[in-house]
Amino acid sequence: MMDLQGRIALTTAGSRGLGAEIVRTLAARGADVAFTYLSDASAAEALTAEVHTSGRRCIALQADARDFRRAQQVVDDVQGRLGGLQILVCNAGLARGVALWKMTEADWDGVVDLALKSAFNYIRAVAPLFMERTHGKIVCIGSINGLRGRIGSAGYNAAKAGLVGLVKTAAAELGRYDVNVNLVAPGFIETTSQENTPELIRDLVLKECAIKRLGTPGDIAPVVAFLCGDDARHITGQVIKVDAGQYL
Repeated sequence: MMDLQGRIALTTAGSRGLGAEIVRTLAARGADVAFTYLSDASAAEALTAEVHTSGRRCIALQADARDFRRAQQVVDDVQGRLGGLQILVCNAGLARGVALWKMTEADWDGVVDLALKSAFNYIRAVAPLFMERTHGKIVCIGSINGLRGRIGSAGYNAAKAGLVGLVKTAAAELGRYDVNVNLVAPGFIETTSQENTPELIRDLVLKECAIKRLGTPGDIAPVVAFLCGDDARHITGQVIKVDAGQYL
């Protein structure tokens, strides 16, 4: 399946975990890809080399997704080096498990800025480009916990809930320019960041799920790729839950 042939895609926080799987999947569908990473240069180099072996172009750009000015620089750099940009995937995010009354201002700002401000930064950076070319695909990675309350993660839940409002507003404002903006909301996903999750929590998650299995990045990335393709041209402003029925 090469339905993204000729497209150029940028994914934020793309060097590891779900972000890396999204980069691989977009490349496998025919796109040339770029991604940002914060500090793990070795992981970024390894992923770039992996994508190159598949015959697609790939560049890694060091960037803090919370940096507004850097977002515009990244978008300009991708266009200059790859010759365009048609797809943006906003994947940056961080969960910190702490009760609301114990949360510090730094805890709150760190989580909200990374998950919500970063998406604004990059959507703001690509919007004029997509409007001028009257085409574009934007997908944000949210969470089912942005659609419900979840004990111990107020900042993360609030940021992901804010993403829903941002996506719907961007979809309404950019739709006239043939730009699709959607959000994928995963449930629990097995990534390296979840390696230390207690078995008790995993058991509780499984009890919530209609389909009794924990998700993987490979369950999420194909949905993102679908929303980036022409088959999803009539879908915008939507929240697509990919959670094995964890939140029905």
